[in-house]
Amino acid sequence: MEKPREEAVDDRAAELQHETEDEDLKDPEAARDAAGQILKESRERQEQAEDLDPADDDVIRRTSEETAAEPE
Repeated sequence: MEKPREEAVDDRAAELQHETEDEDLKDPEAARDAAGQILKESRERQEQAEDLDPADDDVIRRTSEETAAEPE
């Protein structure tokens, strides 16, 4: 699995800082760490989607507009 692009991490970190009331995420490095983790987990979910049973109630379903992962 490749790492998210720096630009995607920076963009997501800026969104987190703007959207949150969490004081920890007001710190730019904390926001970047959180953004990187969000993007990584989102990509992992996309890559493993083919292994998931769509009828399973534990499966998170999202439309393409809702994904946090950067476009391929």
